[in-house]
Amino acid sequence: MRFKPITLLTLAALSLSASASDSYVKDGIWYQTDTNGKPEEVALFGANYSLPFAFGYRSVKAMGLSHEEMIRLDVAHLARLGVTAYRIHLWDRLISDQDGNLLENEHLKLFDFLLSELKRYNIKAVVTPIGWWGSGYPAPDPQEPGFSVLYSKNQMNEKADAIKAQHRYLTQLMAHKNRDGVPYAKDPNILAFELFNEPKHADAGTVTKYVNDLITVMRAAGVTKPLFYNSSEQGNWPEFAKALCESNIDGVSFQWYPTGLLKYSSLQSNVLGSVASYHNPFKDIAACAGKARLIYEFDAADVKAPLLYPAMARSFRTAGFQWATQFAYDPAALAASNAEYNTHYLNLLYTPAKAISFLIAGEVFRSLPRGADTGTYPASNQFGGAALNVRLDPATGLALLNNGSRFYHSHSTTDKPVNADQLRHIAGVGSSPLVQYQGSGAYFLDQQQAGLWQLEVYPDATELDDPHQNSSLKREAVRLSVSTHDMTIQLADLGKNFLLQRADGSQLAVKNGLVTLTPGRYLLAKTAALLAQAQTQTRPFLLPDITTKPALLVHQPLRQWPIDQPLPVCAQLSAAQVSGLKVSLFYRLAGEGQVQEQPMQAEDLGRYCTRLKLPAQSGLLQYQLVVKDSNKALSFPGAVEALPSDWDFPQNQQHHFSTLLQQPGAAVPLFDARVDQTTLLYPKDAQVTQQWLAGERQQGLALRLRPAKTPDWQQPPLALLRTETHAVMGLTQRELAGYTKVAIKMRAVKESLPVRFALLNQDGLAFGIDLEASADWRYQLVPLSALQATPTLLTQAYPTFMPATLTHQGQSLGDLSQLQGTQWQLLAPSDGNNALEIAEVSLMR
Repeated sequence: MRFKPITLLTLAALSLSASASDSYVKDGIWYQTDTNGKPEEVALFGANYSLPFAFGYRSVKAMGLSHEEMIRLDVAHLARLGVTAYRIHLWDRLISDQDGNLLENEHLKLFDFLLSELKRYNIKAVVTPIGWWGSGYPAPDPQEPGFSVLYSKNQMNEKADAIKAQHRYLTQLMAHKNRDGVPYAKDPNILAFELFNEPKHADAGTVTKYVNDLITVMRAAGVTKPLFYNSSEQGNWPEFAKALCESNIDGVSFQWYPTGLLKYSSLQSNVLGSVASYHNPFKDIAACAGKARLIYEFDAADVKAPLLYPAMARSFRTAGFQWATQFAYDPAALAASNAEYNTHYLNLLYTPAKAISFLIAGEVFRSLPRGADTGTYPASNQFGGAALNVRLDPATGLALLNNGSRFYHSHSTTDKPVNADQLRHIAGVGSSPLVQYQGSGAYFLDQQQAGLWQLEVYPDATELDDPHQNSSLKREAVRLSVSTHDMTIQLADLGKNFLLQRADGSQLAVKNGLVTLTPGRYLLAKTAALLAQAQTQTRPFLLPDITTKPALLVHQPLRQWPIDQPLPVCAQLSAAQVSGLKVSLFYRLAGEGQVQEQPMQAEDLGRYCTRLKLPAQSGLLQYQLVVKDSNKALSFPGAVEALPSDWDFPQNQQHHFSTLLQQPGAAVPLFDARVDQTTLLYPKDAQVTQQWLAGERQQGLALRLRPAKTPDWQQPPLALLRTETHAVMGLTQRELAGYTKVAIKMRAVKESLPVRFALLNQDGLAFGIDLEASADWRYQLVPLSALQATPTLLTQAYPTFMPATLTHQGQSLGDLSQLQGTQWQLLAPSDGNNALEIAEVSLMR
């Protein structure tokens, strides 16, 4: 794979960096001076990115790609997403020897190149010199030369030889010169250093001296900019927090992974409640009042929905943070597999909706005042007032910024811009009243002057597999395709018959705002005279070489569906040439010979959909999805080059989808232990063993939850489990009028157990009831009207000092089709011997 720049005009190697600026902390506030020497509060938002090191470095090398070309492409995309901050912990094991001497090797040279690319776009950096971690992840660690190999993380602040090696390494690293010949200690684009990534101390009494000694070394090496120390591993240890705050450190760095890490499957439910606020355990420590605060790493790990980034940015600003950098932006060369950090996934090309959400989050972070009050959840899903006007809609996956000059949307929307005359920047995925587009990639429209706009269109992205499974370069999670699509642009500033020019200077026909185009960069002008005034774009438009592959339809069948409601069937098409293709549904009931066909209609985001009127009898619906052109047909699943109606079409389970058709009023499963093994979420501090066992009469499966013996300091209710509804249940597409009860099949393994069962509404808030699980399998039928608001179990977060529950004032369950899952708590201390087994939870009429 090679990466080629596509530019509107010939580019010079133009630096976009501002002149040198000072960075300092005063009275707990972090400042930098602007180009005129005026101090301004730091409010920077961005990402970590680690291609010069570790797995990314090795993988790109094995692919035969240029590391520098790859870095150039990724940083240009980060700039496109409005990133203003970059942070990374260096892999000191790769750039030092066992005595702490700095190694001037390929990793350090590539890091210098990365810093120079960041400087081009005025993206400021915070560098953490000591990472300690091995460089293998997710693969085994290779042989490494550095001093950290010799010590555990605890020993790094205990052993005299380890501390001596750190001091030597820090001194030499600060003296190392960047590509401009400036030592790291004086690099104006590095605003601060964070001394150690996620340290671990065993003795709080030695913390202050250890930190102060590191500070002394850094100051002696010529560093005058702020120094931070990391709190993530031990922020809930009061003695450590006090000792750190009493050191001479300028600031404290925090992390936030509100949904935990490494679930090995994607979270399906609305977890916005988990990011409603950020808890800072240092806020009441007087010695920390003068310390600045930054978030060195954060992410909505294992979450595909593009909603959490703006909400997290909002909570960071409310908590007073001045810097936040996501971990970690995926290099485009690896993003098809999401193999680098499988629990994270962010890339402009491969996760376009999350990328637009990330763009919105940057605007939130830079625009909200430090300490801003944005209300309580779920009312805080709309926040920022007229200056921001951000709306988060978990039902549709829409994150929307609509503040007059900017209109950014992560999903198709019917919302209109609040002031179309003020619009200067548009970014989106899908369609809006401004742009109608059927492709699935991101696009950007930026005004250069009145009547003159620049358009950037990125490739289609089709998800083929859950990207949050185990790491593997052998798996294709998302496929890019360069497709031709119609786009209709409706901007009063341009009119309906504007001019549109490609990067090579050629023009495309425009009719009533409609143009047919492929990914690339374009100029749009109301007149030819304005087109001639186009500015040179200093940021290159870079895309990888994208291999043309056969057409592919991706579809997730529903498990069951009532015959009195038309069955919704949608698939996403990945194809190099969309024009002229037709998509159809071929179907029949199992046991019947006649195959019927129904056409599917093109929608936005590359989808084709239909609603199938079902037969009067229940049974098993078997069907194929077929994409046809004038020459051939491909049937899915299996990409069979034949029509399902052909006499010799292979009739086996690999070549059809299936959905169980049920009689009207049948039970609607919310949890089924036989098939829902990936829908479990672990509540914070849940000391619970989970086992999947043969169910009643050895049929099916049951989920056994065995809580550990309850310590004396812990009081019920105790967290047992939180589950989530899965898209295959089809809940969001069903009509559920008349369903008034929930049926729960459970038992206690020994003597009865008191439990609190709850359903989670559309906002992920819990409504529950106290029940008794008997020692026999039993269905308990609970009226939905009996469920009352109860504290919600939050997803297990890092750092562990984040709250475990969210208290709310919700009034009702609301729309049953938007239920997010179930939660379970134990209402008595556990002796460690008894257990709860759950088989089914279903809505009933």
